[in-house]
Amino acid sequence: MRTLLAVGLSLALAASAAAQNSVVSLPEGHEFTNPERGPFSLSPDGMSLVYLARATVFVRAVGGGASMLVPGPLQGRGKSNPVFSPDGRQILYWAQDDSVLQRVAVSGGTPVTIARVSNPLGLSWGEDGAILVGAGPDGVQRVQASGGVVETIVRLAPGESARQPQMLPGGELVLFTLAVGTPTNWEQARVVVQSLRSGNRTVVAPGRDARFVPSGHLVYVAGTTLVAAAFDARTLVAGPPTTLAPSIASNAGTGAALLSVAANGALAYVNNSVAPIQLERVGLDGTRRTLGAVPAGTTAPRVSHDGTKVTFAAAGDIYVADLENVAGAKKVIANGTFPLFSPDGQWLAFGSLGTKRNNGEERLFMQRSDGSGEAELIVKPGRAPEHWRQGDQGFTFITHRGGANNYDLWVYAPDKKEVEPLVVVDESAQLSSALSSDRKWFAYMSSESGDWQIYVQPYPATGTKYQVTTTGGRSPMWTADGRLVYDNDGKLFAIATTLGAQPRFGSPVELPVGGHIQPLLRRNWDMMPNGMEMLMLFRPGPAIQVVRDWTSTVPAR
Repeated sequence: MRTLLAVGLSLALAASAAAQNSVVSLPEGHEFTNPERGPFSLSPDGMSLVYLARATVFVRAVGGGASMLVPGPLQGRGKSNPVFSPDGRQILYWAQDDSVLQRVAVSGGTPVTIARVSNPLGLSWGEDGAILVGAGPDGVQRVQASGGVVETIVRLAPGESARQPQMLPGGELVLFTLAVGTPTNWEQARVVVQSLRSGNRTVVAPGRDARFVPSGHLVYVAGTTLVAAAFDARTLVAGPPTTLAPSIASNAGTGAALLSVAANGALAYVNNSVAPIQLERVGLDGTRRTLGAVPAGTTAPRVSHDGTKVTFAAAGDIYVADLENVAGAKKVIANGTFPLFSPDGQWLAFGSLGTKRNNGEERLFMQRSDGSGEAELIVKPGRAPEHWRQGDQGFTFITHRGGANNYDLWVYAPDKKEVEPLVVVDESAQLSSALSSDRKWFAYMSSESGDWQIYVQPYPATGTKYQVTTTGGRSPMWTADGRLVYDNDGKLFAIATTLGAQPRFGSPVELPVGGHIQPLLRRNWDMMPNGMEMLMLFRPGPAIQVVRDWTSTVPAR
């Protein structure tokens, strides 16, 4: 009997622990948007998560179920720092394109613009309706969720920077992370509290990204370790730190840790282990064949016209690999991005955004695809080459005219060393151009209507354009049978086309293809020369650890 009771008690404790702690695995391809600025947050009751993936707002129950898109905020536009309102009914985020704070109901709807702020490093929404903004060198700012004037409540000395502010109980003390240096040294940051009344500042602990929990605890990051300590919000004295997780994902450039703490003490974080990105060959029918792992940070693979090689950028360098030996990828060009093969495969056109090569100006270069010889400057300014069809020595490319969403389409002819405009629309973005197989048409995505849509024009451009989609679309490519394939919220669709004097476009048909990694703007996949398969990048979605029973492990002061 005692044995049975012991077994029963053990099972009960195990079930209780399982209920307290869980792992939320996001869907394949749901790479975090702007992870360097905080891409997810727990609801106040710890039962839901809001997160940003594919530059889109999603909500998911911690206990299970599907990720639900929040309708209303424009998809495919830059966002960061999502947080729930104190009652859990609204979501606050920063909209990068317009540099504004916006809020929207969890159920969706038209977003409400609150105020204009620049590049926030952490947001919090207090019970009093005030939103605090970590404004980096501009200190800590405050604005009401209902809108109004943005006021600076904590001013900093030159060389100081603030992130992740939170108002402590009573409304007179602000908790935030303080770092110094140019660039800011977040690795040596301190958790501080500053009085709004006196301006006095108290150093609480070495570390960053602290959150105060009403149970009387601080959760923060020390080095790469997630720790917690007992904390008296009146005396501002913290106890010794206790390790909650030995390694947490963070960003050295912004000081952000992938961490959220709910008002009820529930804790969510992402550890520092990352699954490798896999390059796969994917049929329009959904069949997949893995070709191998690629370096961390790989984006925008582009296949050669003979279908034997692939080029891609990773961590600021350009690689080339045999398609059947991806593991043997070789770095051929340093300090380059957005590579594209010439039709004969002997050259790469590529962009360079770094200061080492061109003093910060966006320029396009050409260089031998084996990395030999010197890079030749061909276009300035120019951000990225896009499509270079067989049978013509010209390729399309984009320029960036400043702002978060202002791109134009051009074409470059190497034989003439000249550029010509394709699509130029003020205060909107036109990009992801793709030429049809007969080179008489080109497709692209544009934000001129407010949301991303797919358009088609004759090539060379005549000014006549046809809007192909009405419910959103990005990254179009042509198939061998003349269909347009495009991405919309992580799903691929195909539209039949009849091109000629009176072009006709069919209705979108969803393809059995999804789960691929697709960031904000750059098309992250390529069509194989056979026009019926694609090269795409995959890896499992992030795993968010949720812990509810950690406070009992933290000793009192």
